[in-house]
Amino acid sequence: MMQDLAALAPPAIVCAAFLVGAWAILRRELAPKRRARAQAAAADKAADKAADKRAEEPAAQEQGRS
Repeated sequence: MMQDLAALAPPAIVCAAFLVGAWAILRRELAPKRRARAQAAAADKAADKAADKRAEEPAAQEQGRS
């Protein structure tokens, strides 16, 4: 029985190495897209903050004139 299991060890090791390599390649290839999405989201947040700030400025000026 142990000899049967020992015969399966090398293919199992090769399979595990292949799966780890495939996972690493996929992760590396998909990473730039995630990074670009994160940068775009950060730019959108910055633009929203700037728009909110511009919207508040006229209201502050109107209060000062009264």
